Amino acid sequence: MENRTLKILYVCNASNFIGIGGMEYHLLDITTWMEGHGVPTALAVRKDTFFHRKILHSRQNVYPLSWTGLHKILSFFQVAKAIREFSPDIISINREKDIIRIFFIAKIVGLFLKKKPKIVAVFHNPGWQRFYILGMLDGILFPTLFMKKGYLPNNKGADAKAAVIYHGINVHAVDIAEKLNPERERKFFKGRGFPLIGMIGEMRKNQTELIDVAYHLKKKRKDFTIVFVGRGNDDEIKSLHDKIDRLGLSENFLFTGRVDRSLIPDVLYDLDISVTTNRDEPFGIVHIESLASCTPLVAYNSGGPVEILERGGGILVDGGPEEMAETIFKTISDHELRKRLGLAGRAAAEKYFSIDAMGEQHCKFYQAVLEGTLSKTTCLA
Repeated sequence: MENRTLKILYVCNASNFIGIGGMEYHLLDITTWMEGHGVPTALAVRKDTFFHRKILHSRQNVYPLSWTGLHKILSFFQVAKAIREFSPDIISINREKDIIRIFFIAKIVGLFLKKKPKIVAVFHNPGWQRFYILGMLDGILFPTLFMKKGYLPNNKGADAKAAVIYHGINVHAVDIAEKLNPERERKFFKGRGFPLIGMIGEMRKNQTELIDVAYHLKKKRKDFTIVFVGRGNDDEIKSLHDKIDRLGLSENFLFTGRVDRSLIPDVLYDLDISVTTNRDEPFGIVHIESLASCTPLVAYNSGGPVEILERGGGILVDGGPEEMAETIFKTISDHELRKRLGLAGRAAAEKYFSIDAMGEQHCKFYQAVLEGTLSKTTCLA
């Protein structure tokens, strides 16, 4: 899809100075896709964050923003400069806490512009469910129906402007036959054997409950390894280690710390099962990366993973740690089940969660916003 009439300014107040999360990865993916399909983009991001440093020398139209202390006053002029210089058709606000501020800055700057940009809010987290100006926005994007249903009852007039578009990824080639071999040589976790169970994400996503799951799993099987992949602060890591030691599970757990995204395909190739015990996950890009790698996902029947796994590739669990442990045990004990789930997940990733599907739907959404036909569009997930 070539579209040279659309220009999008993405605003991202990422506050992490040591890494980036799913929202920032999503922005890297969608802006790369847009640029590759003839849609100019710009990124206005918090100055000196890890995300800012990552994109500073690799992308055009990067506008650093000051967001702390008295520098918040300066950010007004920085956002105004980005709008004036880049002259976007769409301003996409990608942190919930910035919606009101950016909305009013854009409205003020728009008074002095011939082309007034449309303003879209993109929600990535479920914790900001009352916004009194949502009905005043030109468009609202959610990554799942789970998120949409949580917000719209609290925000009058927003329904006609809201849409759901699933995140997408580059679905890389996988040696499926070798991946489904439980005796395969591991790429990242060299020397580790079957079964290898992993949870990927920052250490604030209810990893502690997976330790409870492991306690119950060990009653059924002694030899398994659970890996926690992702960064966490010292207190989070210590708390998890203390609980693991207290329950006598130190031989069953492995921590990797932060892993560069380029190595996640190798991590997922190694895993026999991917697990999440996070009950409030709005989406989870790593979950669709898991499906794309033919790695079955086991998740609680709650949050964004429900919509992902409704399309195949894993098992949803009702209950708590005991039920989760029982499901994991059955899955690692049944090679044919893992194979069916792995193949179904790969098919679902290719059909529903590719970066092309995401990019095309984003373009249609923004065109509908510009044309005032958003409530009539049918292109969205």
